[in-house]
Amino acid sequence: MKSSITVVLLFLLSSIYGQNNDYRVFLDSAKTLFYSEDNIDQEKLKQSKYYHVVSLLEKAIELNPESSEVRYFLGYAYSRLNASDGHGMIAMNLDLVYKSSEQFQKTIELTPKYSDEIVILDPYSKLSAEWGSMAMSYWHNNKIDSAIWAFGEGKRRGGFSDFILEMNRGVLDACAPNSILISSGDNFSIPLWYLQIKENYRTDVSVVDVSLLNTNWYPAFLSKTKSISFDLPDETLDTIEYIKWVDSTITIENFSWTVKPSYSDQYLLRGDRVFLSLLKQNKFQRELYFTIAFMEASRLSLKDYLTPLLNVDKLTISNDKTQSNEDYKSSIKNTLQKSQYLNLNSQDELKLFDNFRYNILGQINDYWDINEKKKAKELIILLDEFAHEDKIPFHNIEGKEYANYIRKKIKKN
Repeated sequence: MKSSITVVLLFLLSSIYGQNNDYRVFLDSAKTLFYSEDNIDQEKLKQSKYYHVVSLLEKAIELNPESSEVRYFLGYAYSRLNASDGHGMIAMNLDLVYKSSEQFQKTIELTPKYSDEIVILDPYSKLSAEWGSMAMSYWHNNKIDSAIWAFGEGKRRGGFSDFILEMNRGVLDACAPNSILISSGDNFSIPLWYLQIKENYRTDVSVVDVSLLNTNWYPAFLSKTKSISFDLPDETLDTIEYIKWVDSTITIENFSWTVKPSYSDQYLLRGDRVFLSLLKQNKFQRELYFTIAFMEASRLSLKDYLTPLLNVDKLTISNDKTQSNEDYKSSIKNTLQKSQYLNLNSQDELKLFDNFRYNILGQINDYWDINEKKKAKELIILLDEFAHEDKIPFHNIEGKEYANYIRKKIKKN
């Protein structure tokens, strides 16, 4: 009840302030309500909150229809009305997808290089996420043709860019046949689904979104489609929750490692327990990979057993974690060549590309420090040929400074 009252009071207060006909008042009030941390558990109360946000933003648009920031937040508010998180993905409403999509498209039309406040994803990525979620809702409900249509509609409206799809082809190509790919983040999971479902590309790889393992429906869906097996029965998978956890040694076959708490230094979340069940059932019979830029807390403390392969990180339980220099150079060249597809107006695409550049710069630095100077120079030449920051700016100043530091280090010698 307290949360509901807070929502209504904020709405009424905003309405009073809005009498001065300043669209920024409506926008700022909507943002305050949008971001409010009120621990609402009931879905109806969450929806009430976002209905009020929508109402405020619609008033702001009446006063300033050319504001790309208002359009962007209205798109996000419609999206949250539809599904506030992964739990609601399987019940997406097409009408709300149309409404959110139209606002993100208008944002891009007004400001192709959108630089105002970002919630999580930029408008290009959000178009992919909206239509990709709609597609997965259809897929889950066994409407395969509708899922393929939704992916295509998302691309037609400006989502699923050539760069994002090409980069994710590289991710799948880096995986061994019949392997498991643990994915994190909308700019990986959703385009990977697009490639596999719409283009029938590398369907031998089982893509598992680590965040969705926290939902009730997703592990059951993976089990039903037989893409993944768990060592727990379905009825147990449906009911397990987070538990208190201390550092514990887990042994699977001949491999042992210490699993640390993943949340607040004292809990193991539901998704972590489901992931652990997956590992126990797989027994490392299928090779396992992670997408890059993974949150450490979601990798079940496996960081020290991962081999970076540029496009993915491979779980390596043996002592051999090496990759030949020629293979690594080939991966770098193939990845950097994809910069030709990069949309420089998309903050998310630049951030994703920077992750690969940081990886390469780090390898250059490592080569230099161990006196492998020829290898370091070869990589810097490749980097500058395809992705010099004069052509493709870093998303933030720290990236440019890091690149300059590496170059000065090499030029001194």
